[in-house]
Amino acid sequence: MSSFKNAAQAQRRTHRERSQPAHRKKFGLLEKHKDYVIRAKDFNNKKKIIKQLRSIADEKNPDEYYRGMIKSNIVDGRHKNERDNSLSAEALKLFKTQDANYLQVKLQAEKQKITKLQSVLHDTMHEKVNHHIVFVDSDTEVDNFDPETYEAPLQKVQRSPEIQKALCKIKKQQYSLLRLRINRAESLNNAASQLKLQRTIAASKGSVKKTTDEETGKVTYKWRKQRAK
Repeated sequence: MSSFKNAAQAQRRTHRERSQPAHRKKFGLLEKHKDYVIRAKDFNNKKKIIKQLRSIADEKNPDEYYRGMIKSNIVDGRHKNERDNSLSAEALKLFKTQDANYLQVKLQAEKQKITKLQSVLHDTMHEKVNHHIVFVDSDTEVDNFDPETYEAPLQKVQRSPEIQKALCKIKKQQYSLLRLRINRAESLNNAASQLKLQRTIAASKGSVKKTTDEETGKVTYKWRKQRAK
């Protein structure tokens, strides 16, 4: 019986909903019935919520006290709660320790990537010196050998201009990537040092004097000398 039912459904004509007419394309897609159902449900839910809130506001006692009144106020006709986001000293110290560990991990990863790039590219730290070994047949040729007049045979394969241009482009990209990674490593190192300084200041006892150099803008901290027991 089910096979006849499936065969009847296969031969049944599929009714397609019309699309937006050409002269109404500026209004977007034509709304179908399923779109209207979703929009109507959303509208009715919002209407129900507004009705409930209105009934709560009408039945509210203005003299009633509740604890939320202490940390809330009305700004431009809207209620805003004053949240206490302050953390304890132990929590701040824990967060800064986690941040320092994260910066150290990222810094080590950047240093490894920089070392890998520098091993591939030349002339990154110092000029590369090329060596060429010449073999001769007798001691007389060794005595008469002059490095300045010697012409080494051409062993390099001549590349086409297109390949040479592509290689130069790749080389420039690698050098720019290396420069970006070095700058990123320097910024991570500065951030880690600043975080370490903040942790030291927070954990220190006694007064700390902060001085700023007007020319360089460098900030230094000085602690008052205390006698050890």
